[in-house]
Amino acid sequence: MKVLRWVVPLGVVTVAACGSAAADADELASRAAAIGVDPDVVYAVALDGFEPVSQSVGVSGDAGFSTAYVSAEGGVVMLTTDPRGATSTGCGVSGEQQECVAVHDGVAVTLTAPAGVVDEDALRAAVAGAHPPSSEELAALFASMPADGGDGGGPVERGDLPAEGDGAPLDPEGAAG
Repeated sequence: MKVLRWVVPLGVVTVAACGSAAADADELASRAAAIGVDPDVVYAVALDGFEPVSQSVGVSGDAGFSTAYVSAEGGVVMLTTDPRGATSTGCGVSGEQQECVAVHDGVAVTLTAPAGVVDEDALRAAVAGAHPPSSEELAALFASMPADGGDGGGPVERGDLPAEGDGAPLDPEGAAG
């Protein structure tokens, strides 16, 4: 009976560790460079019911990283990082916003959400557990960007812009209703 108790937890730990492998350093560096940030400021969080929105990934301030996490109900939590660290850490509410800050390896990681969107304990736990993204998290964060960091092939051909003239879209007669 004792053997079974030890085997089950070890199996669970092994499975959990496989799913959270750190992202390849070269891939992280390439993805971060494509948006103009240092890979050391790219962080991810685990927040039940929330997923990152890859279209929101970008630069925050002078040298930080930012992304939005959204829930199926429409709640939004913003993650921002600041490589200058933080003057204070912890959680608080200011007006209609709640915010939690933790420092990881000299980088201040902040989660901000409208009051009531996320339980404060969940927000506190998520920011305390902020980490460099795993391979799966990196893929989710940068899903809307080509893996090679390219722009996806350049501008989209609209079809409604004239080849000559003032460049205004061509509106067929009666298109406005």
